[in-house]
Parts: sequence; structure tokens; C-alpha cells
Amino acid sequence: GRDYLSRLLYGAQVSLLIGFCVALISGVIGTALGVVAGYFGGRIDMVITFIITLRLSIPFVLVAVAVVGIVGGSLKVVIIVLGLLLWNRYAVVMRSATQQIRNQDYIPAAEAVGCSTTRILLSEIMPNIVNNLVVVATLEMASAILLEAALSFLGLGVQPPTPSWGLMVSEGKDFLFFEPWLITIPGVALFVLVLAINLLGDGIRDVTAPENR
Repeated sequence: GRDYLSRLLYGAQVSLLIGFCVALISGVIGTALGVVAGYFGGRIDMVITFIITLRLSIPFVLVAVAVVGIVGGSLKVVIIVLGLLLWNRYAVVMRSATQQIRNQDYIPAAEAVGCSTTRILLSEIMPNIVNNLVVVATLEMASAILLEAALSFLGLGVQPPTPSWGLMVSEGKDFLFFEPWLITIPGVALFVLVLAINLLGDGIRDVTAPENR
């Protein structure tokens, strides 16, 4: 008895909100760790690399399901849990990119003229790794949307009556053989949204690449 198109459109808003917030939270954490490790190196790099390795050894999906199951599923909980668990890819890519930039001639030149570490990081390092950051952000945004849909399908994500595409698939599975469009429509919407986000990331990467400026 509920309007399916309205729930589908509102579900897009929920998915985009979750994807953007998760990408923002995890991006801040991972980028900060990766840039610091890549720029300073030495013991700082060793410690941060150990933290990254520790995070990679944790089964992400199981931890997310366990935490959401204990705390309770809601929009805020899903955003916080995914944001605190999806930063590792940012850290790995930003560390590698920063190490490459660190060896360029203009970094020692900036240090020689007396630029502060903060200024070097913000004005010399970040502009040259932003294209890598955009690509990772779009990948993590798409991953967050799919993970949220999976959690909602299991009943651990966004709770009714708030519409979520994963929740709509879960609600429609009992009518799969009678009304297959109840599952097909949100499934196709998820596919199109994730594809669009990845294509957008590729386009922004091409525009922001240092060799194109």
C-alpha cells in the first residue's frame, strides 16, 4: 500500500548520504595517516604501517555485522561503523603517493627556503595526490553503499519505515515469484548508482591529474 517510486527516490537520498558521509569520515582518517607516514617515514611510517596491517587483518564484514548487531541498526550507526572501518585503502594509496611526491625536487626546495611542514603538506603534497584521493573516495563511496544495502538486507542497517534499497530488496524477497519487480527495481538502481559513481570518479581523476594541469 506504499508508493514504490517515492520509496525508491527517498532510498537514493539515503544511499547517497551514507556513501558521502562514510567516504568523508574514512577519507579524513586514512588520508591523514597515509600522508604522515609517506612524508615523515622512519619510525612513524613503521607504526602507521603496522596499524594499517592490523586493520587489514580484521574481517571487515564480520566486524561490521557484529558491531551493528550489538549496538543496533540505524542510519547514524551504519555511517559511523563503516566510516571507522573503511579507511585502510585511503591510507595505503595516500602513503604510496606521498612517498613518490616526497622524492621530487620541489619538496627539498620548499624545505630549503624555510617552508613549514604544514605548508609543504597542504600546498605541495595534497594538490599532487588529490587525483588519487578522488579515485579512492569514489570506490569507497560505492563500497559503502553496497555494504549498507547488504546490512539493511540482513535487517542490521537502516530500519523501517526509513526506505533503503537493501531493505526494499529484503521486503520484496517473499514475493519474488509473484512480483519480481519489487527486487529488480532497487537492484538495478543500486547497479546504476554504483556504476555512475565510479564513472564520475574516473572523469574527475582525468581532470585533476597533475600532468593535465
